[in-house]
Amino acid sequence: MIGFPLRVNYNQQGYSYYIISAPSKRSLTIEILLDGKSYTLILNENKLWIEKASEENCPLEPGLILAISKAVTQRYPI
Repeated sequence: MIGFPLRVNYNQQGYSYYIISAPSKRSLTIEILLDGKSYTLILNENKLWIEKASEENCPLEPGLILAISKAVTQRYPI
């Protein structure tokens, strides 16, 4: 895990998450821990962050994925 919990607001609600794995030029994925569950976000060919399908977690809303990915890529430019 990298550092302290980070916060993002989406739909007038605050979310705290941890970055497990930050994006880099070699790895265009973000791994986060949100509400005790691990999620993987992938940068697709259209330069949009999407959630990697996971059968164990319920899917995240696209707007929340966008908010988290913007916050992470501002800290870790790729």
